[in-house]
Amino acid sequence: MTYLGSEAREIDDVEILQMIGRAGRQQFDEKGLAIILTRSDKRSRYENLVLGKEPVESQLHLHLHEHMNIEIGLGTISDVQSAKNWLKTTYFYIRSQMNPAYYGLAHSGPSLDVQLERKCEVVIEDLMEASLVHVSEGKLQHTREGKAASRFCMRFKTVRGLKEIGPNPTLQKTVIVSAV
Repeated sequence: MTYLGSEAREIDDVEILQMIGRAGRQQFDEKGLAIILTRSDKRSRYENLVLGKEPVESQLHLHLHEHMNIEIGLGTISDVQSAKNWLKTTYFYIRSQMNPAYYGLAHSGPSLDVQLERKCEVVIEDLMEASLVHVSEGKLQHTREGKAASRFCMRFKTVRGLKEIGPNPTLQKTVIVSAV
């Protein structure tokens, strides 16, 4: 658990593994030590997690718009095919093959690759609609707004909200958009 002010919350499995992975980096230390303090009823869960007996699901699908926007800016993604190729290099792709339902993908119907290609198309369409990217000389490119969103790690939902407010915001517009 971690404490945020007076609130306690369970640390996500991914966060735990990230912290453990940062303990004892070979280029800096000879050894690493990670200590997990938890209640006795949670002990076996964390032992199994550390030993790799618990599957850890990817969270990429929750922030796919942001990551694809960044990859477009880096030049890794220039069209739908390169987006699909990039997606195939991710942990998300591996886990989606093992647990498609967790990621909202169907077991039956179109193949997983077809479903993921459609997901890439939808994200790129969303990024274009939000004016974060455009096509120039046959390739996806950042707009000024796309560069800013990428540089300042802005959530896609925030960018869309700002676009809805428009160039001349009023308090009423701001309140309505932020309530969404």
